[in-house]
Amino acid sequence: MTQTDILIIGGGPAGMVASATSRQYYPDKSVTVVKKTEKSLVPCGIPYVFGTMLDSPEDDMIPCGQMSKKMGVKLLEDEIIEIDFATKTALGSGGEEYRYEKLIIATGSVPKRPGIENVDAPGVFFVPKDPDYILMMHAKVEAMETVAVIGTGFIGVEIAGELAEKGKKVHLVGSRLLKHAFDPELSDYMEQKMLHDRVTFHKDKRTSRILVDEAGRARGVAFSDGEEIEADGVILATGYRPNTELARKSGLSMRQYGTIYVDEYMRTTQPDVFAIGDCAEKRHFLTKRTVPIMLASTATAEARVAAANLYKINLVKSFSGTIDIFSTVIGDTCFASAGITEEDAAKQGINTVSSTVMVDGKHPAKLPNNHKQAVRLVAMDTSGIVIGAQVIGGTDMGEMINILGVIIEKRMTVYDLLNLQVATHPLLTSGPTSYPIVQAAQNIVVEHISC
Repeated sequence: MTQTDILIIGGGPAGMVASATSRQYYPDKSVTVVKKTEKSLVPCGIPYVFGTMLDSPEDDMIPCGQMSKKMGVKLLEDEIIEIDFATKTALGSGGEEYRYEKLIIATGSVPKRPGIENVDAPGVFFVPKDPDYILMMHAKVEAMETVAVIGTGFIGVEIAGELAEKGKKVHLVGSRLLKHAFDPELSDYMEQKMLHDRVTFHKDKRTSRILVDEAGRARGVAFSDGEEIEADGVILATGYRPNTELARKSGLSMRQYGTIYVDEYMRTTQPDVFAIGDCAEKRHFLTKRTVPIMLASTATAEARVAAANLYKINLVKSFSGTIDIFSTVIGDTCFASAGITEEDAAKQGINTVSSTVMVDGKHPAKLPNNHKQAVRLVAMDTSGIVIGAQVIGGTDMGEMINILGVIIEKRMTVYDLLNLQVATHPLLTSGPTSYPIVQAAQNIVVEHISC
């Protein structure tokens, strides 16, 4: 039997941050992390295993054992199959028992299995956060010339882009690119930047079946309209679902989308039991409804809240809902978003106003490596509170979206942004006379709210 003060089930970003934070707040307490394998993947780095990190795909692996030793955390390779909340005991797959004072469940998420015929055929791959599976998948995809990627979310778009850059022919299948993160005009611009002779986008096509050869191996996909395309392999990037079977079986209260119910301190309905990351309930920052959003940034923030409040309330959660913040890079262009799109806001019955500004990323524009920047702000039409932002530009836009994320989280208005003080420099930013966040806010004030 293993006795520990703080037991953490799962060693992804949320679990590892929770273990480090627990050691900081409670240095006299023992902390044990139980996970299936010693190594972990950087989840957002998985697509780049298939291109950018081709020579060394293991560069996306995190040696959790070494990290744990440095932090004074015990890391054990096992799979928890049962939890008894009454006796505060967890049971491992090999029969080992783990006794705890406080328990943090951080079991993450697993790929969704779409209702498509032949999804288990050889040559069909999901995208789990599993180091061994991804290394196997990488080796097999490496030998293919043509690949069909099903799904146009971030993972699908990024994998398709990486495979194309590597010289493979790619069929990308799904709805509008990143439709929940960008309004149509910016999503359409993304298509222009991404699509070239190596990527064929089958827009708004629905995959009904995986085509297989006489040996039962994948040879392409069939669409619901009868069209068929040939491919050496198929990658299903069709999203993730919470990995909560253990929690459900153990008797925890569950919520919509199969997540674990938690309060603002990440406490479940069982005493001394917390849940964080993809397996825990998420609420939308604006509507407060449960939403199926899974982000490492949100997961690690939850980990810090949970760990800080294990034994007493030390830290009040500063965010009351996820703002859905993303970024990606296609070629040398960054696409990023935060909050809600104007399109999704309309579906929620929220009246909005917006403005999109296009400026040069350096000033004057003839400076080397200048990159056009597009910034779109979405605000509520009565109060002017900024509820959404989308940006396109050079890689520096990855930090601009973080500024906009804070603006949204703190409920700043376009009026506040008129007086935003920013550091500008010819080689680093657009000009102070046309800084895009300020310019977009001013456009909304002048053209919409003041009318």
